[in-house]
This record gives sequence, structure tokens and C-alpha cells, in this order.
Amino acid sequence: MTAVDTATPRTPVSGSLAPLIGGEASRLARHPVLWLVPVVVIVTSALDSASGGRNAGYWYDTIFVAVAFFGPIFVLFAANLVASGARRGRAEEMLKVTPTTETRRAWAMSLGVSLPLAGAGAIGAGAMALIDSLNNIPAEELQTAGELAQLPFILPGAGLLGVLAARWLPFAGGVVIVFIAATLGGLVLFGRFDTGTWWMWWSTGWAVEGQPPPVPGEPWLHVAYLAGLCTCATIAAVYRDRTQWPRLAILGGPILAATLVIGWLQLP
Repeated sequence: MTAVDTATPRTPVSGSLAPLIGGEASRLARHPVLWLVPVVVIVTSALDSASGGRNAGYWYDTIFVAVAFFGPIFVLFAANLVASGARRGRAEEMLKVTPTTETRRAWAMSLGVSLPLAGAGAIGAGAMALIDSLNNIPAEELQTAGELAQLPFILPGAGLLGVLAARWLPFAGGVVIVFIAATLGGLVLFGRFDTGTWWMWWSTGWAVEGQPPPVPGEPWLHVAYLAGLCTCATIAAVYRDRTQWPRLAILGGPILAATLVIGWLQLP
């Protein structure tokens, strides 16, 4: 028997990413930090006095706050913990001998995190549109189609930021640094513009009672802006290795430039 006959067959690196993406999506869906979102929303709603009553407008705003405010905070940490699970479990050496590449694993991680979160955001937007179609929401609380279209990008944006932090800051506390920098950086940077430009890193929708109305952004431009941020985060996470930096610059540079232009066009 020859050496060729006795050699162990190798599994090809190429092939569908679907199983890898599904596995990462399953890990995220099962993560306990992610399930804190409905818990926090339920507890907050229970403690809310709801002076105007728990009418259609109340639930309309509650869904928006869950998707655009509470959700991203927990999604950021859940996605980071999922993306850094192999490192924290000291299983990176085992992954290096599996029949796939680091780039493919990074693509699978990014897509496995972002796609189901985009679906969750779309469900939230659809629920808000359904409530509006069945009830009369006050005009000042109603969001336009462009504002609803932003919701499918807010949750995956937070998840991709968590993956990005796991890839570029592979140490304990890296995601906390990213969270603080993103929050304070957004408040300080955009606070220098006219009132309300905080939405540049969030949504042009407005659902906070008792606050002055913000300077409105262009909703559909903001959809493209959020999509650009998600794309930039994905490319930066996938092409993390030094050997991939030329591809990072070639692919990510034009998209980043276009995203910054779209953001600039919305400034007052």
C-alpha cells in the first residue's frame, strides 16, 4: 500500500459558509447576556408609571427603545463574548488546525452575528408599522419609513462593533474601552454641533419624552450611513491580520470615505 493510499483525506477549505454562519448565529442566540434585553424591557415597562396609559403609542415607543437603545448595549457585549469565546477558552490553537481559514471564520462570525440581528431589527420595524396601521399614533411620535428603515442596521452595528473589539483588542476589558469611547466620543464630538446631532451614531428617530426636538437628519441618507458603518466594521474585523492590511485598505478605504461623506452631508 502506498503513502498516497494511507494518507488521511483532507477536507477542502472551500465550501459553503452557511454551516459556519449558522453555528455563530446559534451561539449568539443562546448567549445569556442577549436575553437580558427582554428582561430589562419588561422590568422597565413594569416600573414605568405610563402616565398616558399603555396605549398603542406607548408600545410603539417601547419597541423603538428596545431595538435602538437597550438592545445595542447588550448586543455589543454578547457579540464580543461570543467572538472572543475561543480565546478565553484557550481553543485558538485547535481552531488553527481545522479545515478552514481564519478569514473564513471571521466572515462567518461577522455574518452570523449581523444577519440575525438585522432580522430582529426588521421585525421591530415591522411591528411598529403594524401598530401604526391599526391605531392612530400621534404625529409627533410617528416615525417615517426612512426612520424605520434604520432599525435593521442599529442592532447589527452594535454586534459588529463587539466583534471588532474582540478582534482588535484581544484582552479582558477591551469591549468596555470600546463602549466608553463610543459613548463619550459620540456625546463629545456631536455635542459640538447643533442640538440633536447625537443621532449621527444612532437613529434620526426621536422617542424621548420631555426633551427638545433634535436637528433632523436625512433619514434615507442615514440608512446608507449606518449600512456603511456596518460594512466598515465587518471589513475591519475580517482583515485584522497584518498580512491582510493591504486588502483592508483597498476594500475598506473607499467605503469609509463614502460613509464619512454621507455623514457629513447630514450635518447642519
